Amino acid sequence: MTESIASWVTLAALFSSSGWYIYHNAERNIHNIIMSVMTGILCLFGGFLFSGAVMKVVGKFDSALIPALLVCVGTALCIVAHTAYTKRKKVLSKTK
Repeated sequence: MTESIASWVTLAALFSSSGWYIYHNAERNIHNIIMSVMTGILCLFGGFLFSGAVMKVVGKFDSALIPALLVCVGTALCIVAHTAYTKRKKVLSKTK
C-alpha cells in the first residue's frame, strides 16, 4: 500500500477537481456533468505540467509522494484560476 500512495494522491486530485466542477454546476444533466469531468481532467493536466516544471527546476525527488503532492497543488491552482476567470467572464457579460 505504501508504494501506491502517490497514485492514490494523484487520483484524489482528479476526483476532487471533477467533483468541484460538478458541485458548482447549476444544472446537472449529462452534458454538464461530462463537461465538468473533462474540465477536471484538463486541470489535472495543468497539475502534471506544474509538477513537471517544478521537477525540472529543482531536480529529482527521492520520494514519489512529493511529485504527487505537486500535482495536487498545480491542479488546485488551475481550478482557482479557471473559477476566477469564469466568474469574471460572467460579470463582464452581465454589464454589456
